[in-house]
Formats: sequence, structure tokens, C-alpha cells
Amino acid sequence: MTRIDDHSRSAGGAVAAGAVVSAAVAPAAREIRVLALNTWHSGSKVADGIQLITDLIISTQASIVLLSEATEATTAVAAELRRRGHEFHAVPSRDTGILSMFPVEDSADLRWMVKARLRIDGKRLTVYSAHLEYRWYASNLPRGYGPGAPAPGEFAEHEWNKLPEGPVIDPAVIERVNAASGRCEVISDFLADTKAEIADGASVIIGGDLNEPSLLDWTPATANLFDHNGVVLAWETTRRLQQAGFIDAYRSMYPDPATHPGLTWPSDNIDVDVAELAWAPEADERDRVDYIFARGAALRLSAVGIIGPRGSIMRGTRLQESTQDNFLDSPAQWGSDHKGIFATYQLGD
Repeated sequence: MTRIDDHSRSAGGAVAAGAVVSAAVAPAAREIRVLALNTWHSGSKVADGIQLITDLIISTQASIVLLSEATEATTAVAAELRRRGHEFHAVPSRDTGILSMFPVEDSADLRWMVKARLRIDGKRLTVYSAHLEYRWYASNLPRGYGPGAPAPGEFAEHEWNKLPEGPVIDPAVIERVNAASGRCEVISDFLADTKAEIADGASVIIGGDLNEPSLLDWTPATANLFDHNGVVLAWETTRRLQQAGFIDAYRSMYPDPATHPGLTWPSDNIDVDVAELAWAPEADERDRVDYIFARGAALRLSAVGIIGPRGSIMRGTRLQESTQDNFLDSPAQWGSDHKGIFATYQLGD
């Protein structure tokens, strides 16, 4: 999430595949290692942010990287990878980006995301990197905070501040504010775009920061956790993805949101003051808003986990998570206020 960088409000300016940073040699195997990461203002919020992102890509051996808040980061990271001997195709846009070791046939810009068509051992894979609207953050309402809606939107007078009348727990109100964000329509546009890709025989992966919780997380099992304050809600963006047959990588392998909540935001970052990480400092605002989804009979998920610090921010303080979540790697230095998601797929016939 970001509230001060206007680049989060659009994802324009994708470049054609011919403008790749360098020609890449694709991995021989049909194993696809996907990293989705919010770069936090293009890695600018911490010292050596671009180097830290590059380190992460190399250490995880990611073959496809889906970046959000990546205004300048996509090309900068690709250049740093190349300097270190790792060749990636780069598909940047104004706010999202894709790095791929596999050949990029072409690319296109969608609202709030960028896509690239890849060719892997003769098979088509179309990948999308997304970063959806951060305002109208309706999951703040049951936690007693404003959703950051601009005027004349509902609750706009409260901005991101604590609500004087306390938490809003009426699902109809929460859903109404959430719908005003436009995130649902963006996903519907994405689903319309994927119909042609799937009809052409492509498998599809989308990843990034959707700035909205999952319908699989705000369930009766978590109604009294994470300051949900009893709210059970089928969040619309992920509901539409699920209805269209897209599989949530993390939740498909770890289905219990109470034991494996998969919380990705706000992540702790030991090099950053807590005041920069907490948006609802008197609430438990932890949520899973970063995802990887896939659709395609040829894709088989073999592993998925979280990349990033085990620490989170709760009620304005640092907290070490004691969940059963699968942390694949927790680097000593971290470049974001989100944790990343890493999924490994096998691409069959």
C-alpha cells in the first residue's frame, strides 16, 4: 500500500516486448518459480532497496517476478540483475512490472496492471502483475478506522483516522465502500481479457497487491481474530476470481485462515520507524492482501510460501508472528512494508 505516491493510481505505459532489457535464456525445465512483491515506492523507502530486491530474486531463483509499486524498479532491478550475470526480460509500466527469464512474445497494459505473454518450451503462459486501488480500504471499517475515501465518498471526512463512533460492522456498509474503490470492475476487466488468452490455449497467472482481503480469510473461523469484530465477508474481488476458476495459491495449500492466515501487510521492517508502517495504530490491521492466482489445467502448484520478515505490525507495535505459516525465507534486511508470496508451478502438457 501507499498513500503518498500518486503512481499507485494508474498502471499506464507498458512497453512492448521488443524493449526488453536483455535477451534471456529460458530455463530448460518447465518449472515456473513466481515471486509477487510490492517494492514499496520502487525500493526507495529503505537504503539499497534495488539491491535488496535483486538479492531476493537471485536467492529464490525466481523465474517470473510480478512487481507492484514498481514505477522505476522494474528496469532498475533488471539492470542490476544483468550486471550480476542474470538475464531477465523486463516489462515495466507506470506502477507495475514483470521480469521474466522466459521469452516475452508481447505485452499490454490494462487498468491497474500489466500483462506479458510468455513462451515456455512451446507452451503459452500469460502473466499479469497487479496493484489495485489503495483508497476505499474498507477492511479498516470493522477495525474502527476510516477507509481513506476521497470526498465526497462515504466516510471521507475521517480520511485514514480513527472513527469517533467506533468500528463499522454492518457488512452492507463495508461492501458498499469496498465497491466504490472500483477494484471489482478492474478484476472483471481482467477476467474478460483472460477469456481470449485461455481460448488460445494459454495458462494464466496473476499476482500482486490487490489492496483487499480474501473471501477465504474473513470467515467464521477468523471472525474474532485480527480485529474483524465478528465480521464475516465474501470480499468481492477475490470472490470474482474464485468464481472464474482462479486458484489462490497460498490458500489452496493452506486452507485454514486461523492457523495459516498468510498475513502480508503491514510487515515489520527493522530499518523503518513503526510510525511509517502502521496505518491504524490502535488496531490489529494485519491482513493478507498480496496474492498469486492461477488458472489452467497445465499448471500444477507444487509449493507456495511467504517471503519476508516473520515480524508484523499490530496496534502500532512490532510483533513476531506465532502462526503456522510457511515462511520460505526471512532475509535479515528487507526492502518493503509488505511480505512477498512465492509459488512454484510445474507446466505440463
